[in-house]
Amino acid sequence: MVRYRAADEWHPAMAIDLSQRGCRLRADESLDRGGRLRVLFEVPLRDGASVPSVEVRADVMWSQVEGISHQMGLQFEECPSALQDVLAALA
Repeated sequence: MVRYRAADEWHPAMAIDLSQRGCRLRADESLDRGGRLRVLFEVPLRDGASVPSVEVRADVMWSQVEGISHQMGLQFEECPSALQDVLAALA
């Protein structure tokens, strides 16, 4: 599960092309290029357990409309070890 926080509210989203440096985020609303937000990743594992959630700060590098959704390219401020655990769980 992926959510992002813009202003004071969390919003659902879908992360695509997730890496240690960033991801493409698909959401129901557009985020301005140059904006800053927080992204929360929670990954359920196949056995029902879950990797601890990880929250990262990200900058919006680009933003575009694709069909009825909005896509944004995010660059993470840092790559905490918990994010590496999320990446390993998805591999």
